[in-house]
Order: sequence, then structure tokens, then C-alpha cells
Amino acid sequence: MSRPDDASDRAVLLCGDLGRETCGVGASEAAALHAVEPRPATVDPRRIGASRGAVVRARRAGRPVVVAYPTRSTVSSLRATATLALAAVAGRGRLRWHLHEYTIFGERRALLDLLLVIGGGRVVVSTESEADALRRSRGGRVARRVDVRVLPPANGTPLRAVEGRPADPPVVGLFGTARADKGLDVAVAALRALHDAAPTGTVRVETVGEGWDEAPWPADVAALPLAHHGRVPTPDLAPLLSRWSLAIAPFAAGATDGRMSLRTPLTCGVPTLTTLDHPADLTLRPPHLLLDPATAGARALATGPAERAAGAACVARFEADAVRRLADALWAIDGEPA
Repeated sequence: MSRPDDASDRAVLLCGDLGRETCGVGASEAAALHAVEPRPATVDPRRIGASRGAVVRARRAGRPVVVAYPTRSTVSSLRATATLALAAVAGRGRLRWHLHEYTIFGERRALLDLLLVIGGGRVVVSTESEADALRRSRGGRVARRVDVRVLPPANGTPLRAVEGRPADPPVVGLFGTARADKGLDVAVAALRALHDAAPTGTVRVETVGEGWDEAPWPADVAALPLAHHGRVPTPDLAPLLSRWSLAIAPFAAGATDGRMSLRTPLTCGVPTLTTLDHPADLTLRPPHLLLDPATAGARALATGPAERAAGAACVARFEADAVRRLADALWAIDGEPA
């Protein structure tokens, strides 16, 4: 984790997954965290001494301290938890908790709730469902101590669409880490639909991210040409993804604004199929977002270069707005500009 300026009076305790690349948001530094000048000091919360110094400097200057992306691995680390406890006490009222996924803490949520009650300040979550869970926690006690905001996370590595036509035969792709909360059955249904719609009668399958090569693919899907690229350097992502005819972003609990495995193909102009259980949790609705597996293949193949470029531009506007709104929520104090 970087430390752009240890002398800054703004501090980010960047938690993420503490070395485990299992969350697309937590694995990158969101643009909004550093959308202010002077740039804030970014500190690994396991470095207790450096964290204490950053928190003290921010408190003396009357600046916020942002606790960014704490996850289950954060509250499993004694050193990181000690840092968050110190920040909750020393930065009381000036803390900004960027939680992203509040409910994922499960049984460890009690510790997080205690830190929120002690520290107060502002909590930014990514969806209305997360906000509802936070407001109900401890009989509403947590919500009485914090200001709850619902904002999509900013993409730390926004990509640009690359001009050119998708590959032929068509390529259907999956982006991100294969996890248990991603519905493989939805991906399989979409693959079959695209296969049936393709004029050549076949499709190729590509995955970007870890774990897809070990997924239990059905025999008919496993018989298709498969290419598992694993982790791909950021500069190479847009040219690779822009060749896809269709991306699949399946989620067992439905898509949300915070899912980078959905937003990344969309920002490259790729028609993207996803699942939707809670409509209020997904405000990103560009024209190339697809929700029906039965028609996804035909719609993707009918989406031309102009439509893909227009969709990518729509997502680019969403990303820029997310940076602006989130920077204001994290850094502004009592109406002052960030």
C-alpha cells in the first residue's frame, strides 16, 4: 500500500483485503480517496505507529480520517483492529467509514458496530440494502451515532473503450474473481443462449481473474473453446475485454453498483448480462446492460460499434460522477468544500 505523503493532514487507513485479492473494490485505491489536494497520507492499518501519526495530524488540523474498505480480514487482524479502535477514539466525530459491503461482516459485525458507536462520524455504504441493515443494527443505536450515506464506490482503474469490432466467432467473457456468491448457473444459461444465437453455431469463452479454471463447468460448456487468462495487467484489460461480444456478471444475491466485475466490462462498451434482485441497489443502467439470459445472446450480437461506444460513454459519466460525489462525502466537513 502506498503512502503518497506522510506529512499530509488528511489520512486514509486503507484496509482492503489486507493482501488477499478477493474484492475488486478493496483491492484498488478508489479515485475519490485521493481526489483532493494536498493528497492524503495512505497508511496500512497494520502499521500502528504510522497510523497513529496520521490520525493525530488529521485531528490537530481538524481534518477527516477515512477508514477505507474494512473487510472480514481487517477485523480478523489484531493489529488492524487496534488501529481502528485508536482511530475511533482519537478521530471521534471526524471519521469517514467507507464500508462498501456492511453485511458481509457476518458474526464479526458486532465489533464493527462497536467501533462505529465509539467513533461516530459518517458511514458511506454502496447500496440501499446495506444502509437499511446498518440503520437497523443494535436497535438503531449505530444509526443514531453516524451519518449514513449511500453512494457507489469510485473505480480506481477506469478503462476506456477500444474501437474495433468484437471477435468472430463470438467471445463471451467473465471478469473478476470466481467466488461462491457468483451464480455459475446464470453464466451457463447465458453461454448456451449465445451459442444458440451465434451464426457460426459456436462461441469461445474467456475469463479474466482467478478461480474460473477450477469452476465446475457442465460438459457442454467445457467442450467449448475456453481461455482462462487469470490476472491481466490493467493496460491490457481494455483491448482484451473490448473483443468480447458479451460479458456475464452473475451474482447469487443480485447486482449492485459496487460490483466492479459488472462495471469493468460495461466501461469497455461490452454488452453485459447480470442478475437483479434488488432494483434500488443498481442505479447504473446503461443501454448495454442486459437482464434476460434468454435474449442476451441475440441482443449482444446486434449491438454495433456505435451502440457500444454510447454505452461506454454513459458508464464514463457515471464513474466521473461517482468520484465527485464520493470525494465530497468523504472529505467535506459541515458544508465546507472537499
